[in-house]
Amino acid sequence: MLSTMVIEEPKQKLAAADEDAPECSYCSVRPPCLQRFARPAIFVVVVSMFFFADGFFVGVIQGSITTNERRYQFNLGQIGLLLSGFSVGGVIGNVLVILFFSKPDTNRPRLLGICSLMSGLAAVVGTIPQFIQDPYVPAGFEATNDTEGAFQQVDMLCMADKSGADCTDQPAETVSPNQVAFYILLLSTVLQGASIIIMYPTVHAYISDNTTPKNTAFYTGIWGAAVGLSPVAGIFATAAFLGLWVDFYRIPSSAVPVTPEDRAWVGAWWLGYLVVAVLYMLPALPLFGFPVVMRKSCTNAECSDSVGGDDGDTENKSGTQFPKGETSSGSLSTLWKVLKNRDCMLTCLSQGGAFLIVYGYGIFVPKYLEIQFEVETQLADILTGCLLAPAYAVGFMLAGSLVKRFNIQYRGLVSLSCVALALGVAGLTANLFIGCSNENVAGVFTPYKGQSQLDLEAPCNSDCECSLSAYSPVCDGHGITYISACHAGCQLVTEQNQEYGDCSCLATGSTNLNGTLLAVEGACDSHCISYAPYLVLLTAVLLFAQFAQLMRFNIVMRCVSSAERPVALAILYLAALLAIIPASYMFGALIDTACVGWQQTCYGQGACFLYDKVWYRYTFNGAALGVAIICLGSMLIVWKFPSYTDKDANDDMKGSENEASTHNQQI
Repeated sequence: MLSTMVIEEPKQKLAAADEDAPECSYCSVRPPCLQRFARPAIFVVVVSMFFFADGFFVGVIQGSITTNERRYQFNLGQIGLLLSGFSVGGVIGNVLVILFFSKPDTNRPRLLGICSLMSGLAAVVGTIPQFIQDPYVPAGFEATNDTEGAFQQVDMLCMADKSGADCTDQPAETVSPNQVAFYILLLSTVLQGASIIIMYPTVHAYISDNTTPKNTAFYTGIWGAAVGLSPVAGIFATAAFLGLWVDFYRIPSSAVPVTPEDRAWVGAWWLGYLVVAVLYMLPALPLFGFPVVMRKSCTNAECSDSVGGDDGDTENKSGTQFPKGETSSGSLSTLWKVLKNRDCMLTCLSQGGAFLIVYGYGIFVPKYLEIQFEVETQLADILTGCLLAPAYAVGFMLAGSLVKRFNIQYRGLVSLSCVALALGVAGLTANLFIGCSNENVAGVFTPYKGQSQLDLEAPCNSDCECSLSAYSPVCDGHGITYISACHAGCQLVTEQNQEYGDCSCLATGSTNLNGTLLAVEGACDSHCISYAPYLVLLTAVLLFAQFAQLMRFNIVMRCVSSAERPVALAILYLAALLAIIPASYMFGALIDTACVGWQQTCYGQGACFLYDKVWYRYTFNGAALGVAIICLGSMLIVWKFPSYTDKDANDDMKGSENEASTHNQQI
């Protein structure tokens, strides 16, 4: 641990003179025009391009969840596993950093360039399913050989020759193309997570070795801003890409029978992956050219402070050196002290719960808007990007400004954290009651005429052999929706306004000249309430969550001694990582429990086409509320029964000042 090890000074000093500084080079080629770029500021600009791409990809993933679910018939549990692949890859990358890439002689710019290329390659791997599979056929349609039209609608009628997909020619042992797509996308996310997690500590170490601590903090803020703002750009770009048909490059737009407003529409999700791949790879070439140690990294005075003077006198001049002679038992002792620190452990627990909400609940918000409030996919992405993403940045900046402006002490940090969490709990509680009721779907939420139980098969359609291969709802004109014309017992299609006639399951409704009952294509209007109150409350909740996050970070920093701080921060980040890994899968699986209608494919169960909105609302918001209550309860214990006080913090600060004074006198 850092608290018991002697930190060795870099073997290579920072170069302050041009003639002694390493140069930008590609193998043995050292163009004179490039030498002026071997500076920390230029390096930060280059890596900020990579971090922008990383945040951009977050927006692409969040905006294309429903599209990939529909295209490859994934359930949301599978979507959650795909998203967890980033965290699994991150763990692999973290192990690689510790075992192989943390050595002092590592060529960090070359490693960063390789990771940049690997990240781009991983994004390209994610597009492979699009190009190895046949063109997508919308649900309720079938492919044709007609050059003027690529699809024709399947008449899902009672006693029709075809009421769904034809699976008779499908071999029993054939592997589902959607299953192949799942494993390819999972490989892409794992590679992505491993490459990115290697980038972050390596960039920080490289810039720290080549500039002063003050500049390091400034540069960290620059690429942090790039990461924070780029998801909004990714969401907006994805919304634009989804306006294009998924196979637009091989099927003319005139042959596509659906529009972006239709449920069967699948947009060009893969364009976002290709754009991200290009953005990831752009910094690779300049990164390969940076030297191991940069020129003009700092002034002579600054270099003297940061490097520590002569190589042979680091014992007395290094401000970061710890006492010699300590053993591994000291590391265990430090770890044990941190684990016994009740304030620290409870704060880490609260931090982990907060990350569970942000990376589990937050990632599925566009999907929730689509299902609960019937918002179109593109609009859901835009609303999420405009409102929720900026809330993260505003909450973080507001907390930092308050702490700096009013010099808030330890007790105040705990109190503000509790207040922010309490407001977040109140907002999530209110969202439990903001939502839409279920539609009157026959056989699902409303019994068929003459029936008392809920069943899709009734005497009126028992001979129809209806399929669930597509959700093609029809309305009887009096508020009752049927999953398809077949489920309504309809036996013919009229040429006017897509009406279906001879519908034996309809109790009442419009009739034609012959007196037969008619059903109209499309679900009945559910008169759902506005989504505005939900979004306003959720924006406030996420703002309070970020506010409390910065407070918890400062609490952990202050409730331990300076020697214990690295261990405490490591536990804090570990708690966040352990919470992120299952977050998306947990919430995805919870959403699947609200499904009441699964689409059937030739390979078995597909994606969900109908949800119980009430159960969806309670489970989705209720799970987040339960975790938020645990977060608040942990901090309330810290507030009510603190094991660390402002007096302890002042004593630690005085002790640190005395140590620094003694150290300066020795120098």
